Amino acid sequence: MDLPAFPYHPDPVATGSVEINPDKPCLCCNRIRGYVYTGPAYSERFHYLSGCLCPWCIADGSAAKRFQAEFTDTGTLDGVPDAVVTQLATRTPGFVAWQQERWLTCCNDAAAYLGRAGSAELEQDFAAARPAVQRELAPGQELTDLQKDGEPTAYIFRCLHCNEFLAYLDEA
Repeated sequence: MDLPAFPYHPDPVATGSVEINPDKPCLCCNRIRGYVYTGPAYSERFHYLSGCLCPWCIADGSAAKRFQAEFTDTGTLDGVPDAVVTQLATRTPGFVAWQQERWLTCCNDAAAYLGRAGSAELEQDFAAARPAVQRELAPGQELTDLQKDGEPTAYIFRCLHCNEFLAYLDEA
């Protein structure tokens, strides 16, 4: 079964926000669909949602509605329509960052999250994003200092309209 389309998070399996799991039923629909969401879930009443929901219940908004949950912190979004904020918060898989994650924007819209990158990923998978990452480096910091699964880490995005790469760096 193909995963639902997430315009703002086009490959949640590659980013680690969704994992293959042939045995886990979804807490929302009670179906076993072969995938489980492992990213963040914010709910005042339900603190155990990560690892318990299928991507389909996130995509159609039923998980957000049933559990009064959000999957992305949209507090840093500026200059985007309310519909985009709602789409990101309630119908888009989030991602885990060292600190609080930030969703980047461009062209009055949220950008697509492509994943974490260290120096190796910037060479192999995200070469076109190197200038965006370079702009985020602190004085004395080098691209070779970055680690995908360590720190500091680059979080790579791409604008859905102008195709410009965007990035921010994070460390614990």
